[in-house]
Amino acid sequence: MKKGIKTVLITIIAIFVLIIGIGLFYYFPMFFMTPAETGQIPSTNIYVIKDFGNNVFLVNTGNGYIMFDTGLNAKNIENAIKEANINLNDIKWIFLSHSDGDHLSALTLFKNAEIYMSVNELPLLNGTMKRSILGGNSLPIGINIDRIIPLRHVQELIFNETRVKCILAQGHTNGSMLYLVDDQYLFTGDAFKLKNGNISVHPYTMDKNLSKRTIEELKETINNAHIVLTSHYGIHYNNRN
Repeated sequence: MKKGIKTVLITIIAIFVLIIGIGLFYYFPMFFMTPAETGQIPSTNIYVIKDFGNNVFLVNTGNGYIMFDTGLNAKNIENAIKEANINLNDIKWIFLSHSDGDHLSALTLFKNAEIYMSVNELPLLNGTMKRSILGGNSLPIGINIDRIIPLRHVQELIFNETRVKCILAQGHTNGSMLYLVDDQYLFTGDAFKLKNGNISVHPYTMDKNLSKRTIEELKETINNAHIVLTSHYGIHYNNRN
């Protein structure tokens, strides 16, 4: 009987250690993420909001705001927007870099905004493609996939003279997309990791080899941008003569 109890205890401890190990392995990269603090970027029309481990961005067009990703925690995002004296209804256009939950969960705040996303990302939301062995991604309750306006590579849109160029950046997810605003500001989502000037594959990437090829293809675009604004690794300024 004692031997049986000992075996059971050892099994329970082993399972517990395994679960802890898997958790640490999964969450370990998050300890090294360095999102920017909330506030206005000097000499720009861009406002940064820090969520728990990532950033979302607001661009003032003069007649409404463009938002790049919405963050994970709706209450946190709502409070930050109100503290910036920005009306939620003035956020008219939302561009999603991809469909992971920490980038779109707060969509429920924006009842009337137009929502844009790469057409290549939609299979992760409609059930025809898996994000991982656990399945695909999902939209927040109350947000229908039909509300998303699909975008294609190198498509350009203009909002009150603010120009947004859409650049497909596959790898992290099938439809990850960058957004280049007015040829100066590059909003990257999770297309790559940028730390101390070094560009590498972002953690939790679906296809690492594809991501590496994408990074090589994007280097000129990244280097030509005045400011590179990442979701998890802060804001980076390129030197321009």
